[in-house]
Amino acid sequence: MACVLQIGAGGVGGVVAHKMAMNRESFTRIILASRTLSKCQAIADSIRQKGLGEIEIDSVDADSVESVVALIEKYRPKLVVNVALPYQDLSIMEACLHTKTHYLDTANYEHPDSAHFEYKEQWAYDTRYKQAGIFALLGSGFDPGVTNVFCAYAQKHYFDEIHTIDILDCNAGDHGYAFATNFNPEINLREVSSKARYWVKGDSSLTQSLNECGNETAVTTDKVAPLSHFAQHSNLTQDTRIADSKKVGSNSLVSQADLALNPDLKQDTIYRKFERDEKHFELDSNTQDLKVESYFNGQWRDIAPLALMKEWDYPEVGVKNSYLLYHEELESLIRNIKGLRKIRFFMTFGESYLTHMKVLENIGFLRIDEVAHKGGKIVPIEVLKTLLPDPASLASRTKGQTHIGCYMKGVKDGKERTIYIYNICNHEACYKEVNAQGVSYTTGVPAMIGAKLICEDKWGIGCCKNVAFTQSLRELENSLCDSQNRLVSAEFSTQPTNLKQNLHSLDSSNMESQKVDSTSCHSSEASSIESYNAEQLKLNSDMPKGGEYQGIDSNNGAGVFNMEQNDPDPFMQELNAQGLPYIVCEIESNGNLKVLEDGRNRQDNAI
Repeated sequence: MACVLQIGAGGVGGVVAHKMAMNRESFTRIILASRTLSKCQAIADSIRQKGLGEIEIDSVDADSVESVVALIEKYRPKLVVNVALPYQDLSIMEACLHTKTHYLDTANYEHPDSAHFEYKEQWAYDTRYKQAGIFALLGSGFDPGVTNVFCAYAQKHYFDEIHTIDILDCNAGDHGYAFATNFNPEINLREVSSKARYWVKGDSSLTQSLNECGNETAVTTDKVAPLSHFAQHSNLTQDTRIADSKKVGSNSLVSQADLALNPDLKQDTIYRKFERDEKHFELDSNTQDLKVESYFNGQWRDIAPLALMKEWDYPEVGVKNSYLLYHEELESLIRNIKGLRKIRFFMTFGESYLTHMKVLENIGFLRIDEVAHKGGKIVPIEVLKTLLPDPASLASRTKGQTHIGCYMKGVKDGKERTIYIYNICNHEACYKEVNAQGVSYTTGVPAMIGAKLICEDKWGIGCCKNVAFTQSLRELENSLCDSQNRLVSAEFSTQPTNLKQNLHSLDSSNMESQKVDSTSCHSSEASSIESYNAEQLKLNSDMPKGGEYQGIDSNNGAGVFNMEQNDPDPFMQELNAQGLPYIVCEIESNGNLKVLEDGRNRQDNAI
């Protein structure tokens, strides 16, 4: 059906290439490119040995726009799948813009010289991608990626509003080494050692909550918390009048405000066991300068790295230490999920991992700046990357499971409900299928699914976006506007509401003046579009230049989109078919988990 160019031949890249080769009806020609041609050859050989046919390989310098442009012009693919390093996102996006080629990645852009994660530099491409008539899909991995789709699916089918989201990433696998990372060590350790942050939105009711929870005893909780207890404190909100510098206890790294906002969490005692205020080197890193920042009518609240944690009892896996981190999908979900008041991200770590990592931090091996060495310069974390095992080599050694899910609390038909959607993935089964461990598999399969939907024209140009943002399913079914516009989709801009408006040129003056064609929609539906666009423009006031219309006008589907901005249903169907089946549970008032859908047996209950 389509020619696809994949850039990146690491652990995730191997999974993507294998899975594309298993879906030849969608990918008729597969080109795999990397700086290291031998890695491409090894993947191509594995695909051939598994009886999956041939793929083509080539070399490319993904840091060079010119090199990527030349590669794209050589093969003229419909889509570029970027599973290279996050540092290379912008150069590949730029090359796709020059060649008018669709783009997909699995992680947001990171600057090589600072551990700083945000989407704004990629969102700034939105207007130019609209003008070029091409589609960019950001973050089509698992988290970000599947977790975004889980939230969109829950909003579409199970909620009118989602008030709290907690994303859980649990790797219960064991590779046998004292210390190793399951994906690129430099990326992994930069991510984990970065300051944590979560987002809250609300009114000034936090003042009373803080008065009630103003000491450490008041905010501690039971050692092991079942999922049914996960989101019961969702009504706690921010109040900028709180003195965040006031700590609980003399050695606390967490303010009273943050402890009160997260009364279900406790302060870490493992990673901080070897904490020292002074280091033998000066370091200006992302672990400093903790702030409270306004964002999207709420607040980002920074926490010291690995300072807050909880022991969660994961269904089918058991109890694991789970640490509050920052993760990039929070940034877009905040903007796109209706009614959201609080969102957090957690990842599990064992005591051995945390102890080794703290020692490495204390001696300076996690530094990302250059240091003098024998007359030259080295970057310590790059040296550490060289010393640690290649994550791809862990695949044959790793046993156990991964468990990743989204725990959401909100309202449906005026009643509170709690939904948990998750996936269980077996490391050994992944190795048997595609020579990879589960962490690479859970990232690579969603990348292939995103590419598959684009190649099959189910996501992207001419495709409806997520209907759940402004319409319920019942409203959509009753929408004559939608059924009429499906017949003439090429003549209208696709709206995130599944409604359409007239297509105009995308200069700023015309964008501001776009109006809904009243002959194609009922006046109430036209009003809904205008109201939605006006509200989104207001909320997009913090967007970078070029990103002002992200998620609003899409030139028949063109532009830069995050996962949750697309219709989640076809993606969820593919998860069941491609090896990552999902389970939907409702947490009942008594704490029991009631299974509503289980893709593992393909006997899902009708929604």
